[in-house]
Amino acid sequence: MIKDVTRRGVLAAIAAGAAFLVRKANGQMVWQVDATRCVNSRLGEVGVEGCTLCTTQCVVSLSAVRAVNDHARCGRCNICPAYFKITSPVDEHGLPSQKVCPRDAITRRPIGKVDPEDPANNFYEYVIDEQKCDGCGKCVMQCKEPLGLGSITLRVRYDKCVNCNRCTISKACPKDALVQLPVEQALR
Repeated sequence: MIKDVTRRGVLAAIAAGAAFLVRKANGQMVWQVDATRCVNSRLGEVGVEGCTLCTTQCVVSLSAVRAVNDHARCGRCNICPAYFKITSPVDEHGLPSQKVCPRDAITRRPIGKVDPEDPANNFYEYVIDEQKCDGCGKCVMQCKEPLGLGSITLRVRYDKCVNCNRCTISKACPKDALVQLPVEQALR
């Protein structure tokens, strides 16, 4: 049982929590993944082993780092190398039979009318479900050039980040790819 709880103490605690949220949203620093440093996000690097520290080092049980698809850069391909494991056997529809994402966090939706006569002419939108994504970066690695367009990157979702004293992922990152930026500059 909590002793000596006063109305003033409870209101002070609520005010402190509200002030923290306002500071976080109004000009405070947030963690971001610098794609130019991140092994998983750097375009053009092929044959590089993926890094999983964003998944394993975060203090949040499901990492605050998530894969995000920049739909303006996405090719909306019929066979997306970030969605399908393109080296897997082909199914009865002529598509690879396995997916890249181990958590099935990417969904594929047709854009416009699907042409069954010419399946290569169909286009799809690839949407990442943040509730399922754990930031493993496997889709990001496959979306790199030359196979992909680099539209999928890793980002720290600052609304999920708990702002621990010093980001544990940042301390573990071999390329110092996690940086702090003012929330106005951070990519959302």
